[in-house]
Amino acid sequence: MQEKWLFLVIVFGLHYLCDMKNRIERLWQRWGDAVRFLGWGLTVALVCFLLYRIIVNSSTTQQLVPLNAETRDSLMTVIVPPGMNDTIVRYKAFDVHFNSERGIANCSAYELIRDELDGSAQRSGEFLQDAGVEGCPAPQDYAGSGLHRGHLVPAADLKWDETAMRQSFMMTNISPMHRSLNENGWAKLEEKVREWTMRDSALLVFAGPVVGQGDTTMTNGRVTVPHAYYKVIMAPCTRPMRVIAFIYPNGYSGGPLSKYAVSVDEVERRTGLDFFPTLTGEEQQWLESTANIDAWLN
Repeated sequence: MQEKWLFLVIVFGLHYLCDMKNRIERLWQRWGDAVRFLGWGLTVALVCFLLYRIIVNSSTTQQLVPLNAETRDSLMTVIVPPGMNDTIVRYKAFDVHFNSERGIANCSAYELIRDELDGSAQRSGEFLQDAGVEGCPAPQDYAGSGLHRGHLVPAADLKWDETAMRQSFMMTNISPMHRSLNENGWAKLEEKVREWTMRDSALLVFAGPVVGQGDTTMTNGRVTVPHAYYKVIMAPCTRPMRVIAFIYPNGYSGGPLSKYAVSVDEVERRTGLDFFPTLTGEEQQWLESTANIDAWLN
């Protein structure tokens, strides 16, 4: 009995397949030209899209121009306001504008280039007092404060050189940060800077504290605890050049980057510093007056 039903199923199935074959052949005869036309159309559209992407990528690459040392040094000039304590300390890979009255930097500045993102230098983890800099705190001055020794120039950006890595732990480059900033928003921004460097070939980065009335000092009275931190970033090799700035509160720092994006003018207003003073007034106006985060995230 089962064999009979199986035979009927096979016969019916073969008949159905033959009928479907005939139907498909008739449909192909009727619509074959349209299907072929659609297929060619989609193929041409795909090829055009791929060529467009190649052209756009090539164009973007061609817009990156080398940055010579003279231009770099000019763009990395930072002017402090009259009366602000400021000593420029030059290390192998970065400069620090150190404020001996506050025990922290006014600004740390460095150039990060694509070829320097990879390296084998090991993070030392040993914080060091720079005995040659007046007012530089010792690592133990942070002990018991509950605050992190936060890097202004990240150690992770200096893996290309042992000396540069070690110097990033100089206390001139360190500033008191709450854990919720140092391990969250600040760390995420540092990672984003590395991503942007891969894309734009080189960045100029400036970081430091935002100090205002009401800011306290540590128990020893030698180190000011800022209420916020800034980072100013320039892509000098793109055409046109791009600049973006961020201000993070020294505390909770959740949310997207756009939440903390500000204009360079805003950083200058809140710190008194003057960035990119060697640019013309017109160049400073269009670079520093807005916070175009979309130009960086796209």
